[in-house]
Amino acid sequence: MRRTVRIGLLATIIVLATVILLAIELFSSPPLTPYTELTLPASEQDSGLQAQWFGVSTLTIGDGETTVMIDGFFSRPSWLSLLFMPLSPDLARIDAALALGQVDKADALFVAHSHHDHAMDSAVVAGTLGARLMGSESTANIGRGGGLGEDQIRVIQHGDILNLGQFEIRIFETPHSPDPVTPGTIDQPLTPPARLADYRLGENYSFLLNHPQGRILIVPSAHYVPGLFQEVQADVVFLSIGLLGKQPGDFIRSYWKETVQATAAQLVIPIHWDDFSRPLDQPLQALPYLLDDMEASMTQLMELAQTDGVAIRLMPLAVPVQLTTPEAP
Repeated sequence: MRRTVRIGLLATIIVLATVILLAIELFSSPPLTPYTELTLPASEQDSGLQAQWFGVSTLTIGDGETTVMIDGFFSRPSWLSLLFMPLSPDLARIDAALALGQVDKADALFVAHSHHDHAMDSAVVAGTLGARLMGSESTANIGRGGGLGEDQIRVIQHGDILNLGQFEIRIFETPHSPDPVTPGTIDQPLTPPARLADYRLGENYSFLLNHPQGRILIVPSAHYVPGLFQEVQADVVFLSIGLLGKQPGDFIRSYWKETVQATAAQLVIPIHWDDFSRPLDQPLQALPYLLDDMEASMTQLMELAQTDGVAIRLMPLAVPVQLTTPEAP
């Protein structure tokens, strides 16, 4: 009798899982055709301040001498893997992405928070690029579990100011987008393979990169603290819009006010909009409708940008884009 109940329960779980996966596929976002004209052109020169984007909120920003990377997430496991399998960094995908972007070194790897889509690959990427891993204590425990020594890890906190080459990097603790799935902290070294639920949030950070050739604010998670950036000036804001399409209009307008209007930025580049379960050798798509509504968020953001006279553009994948602005100090 008990064996029959167990078999029935297992069958029910399998059916429910299949339904969930089918729903994700059925409600996937359409191709990004309406926004292709917003894509920034590739840089035509090798000098100056440049950025590369590798999906989600993974970025490199460099000036030819110093390279700062954000998050460094390239493995992008499937929804099936995320829901049912232990996760490990995909070394082949990491190597392929770095080769695609011709990235062979970085001076620092700053991690926004410790969910898998930001931090899962951080130890491998920091080790591969010779970068120092910068993040919360939770992120540090991912680094430790991934084999990094303490000399390659630095725990950061709100208010820190770090200098790397000509970059001055200021750290701001900001909230995760509302209702994070796996809150909490990682309190001991996390060695893969690990479950999705093991990649708990920890603290979440935004980063201001001040450079003689430009001021760049990176907001990797779509939320805000009223007044936090009141004294901050930025030329460019990399603005997370992940899950923003499910928020009410008042939230979106406040988010814009506290990140873009507050800093007087003239260029906004949406990030963290793509479906991070799709490998980078496949065409990018927005997150499934079950999770987000990119069309809703982009429509409102473009209206706000037009009202404020702000340019809103998307990044090409893995291609260097010039970020130097004439107004930069």
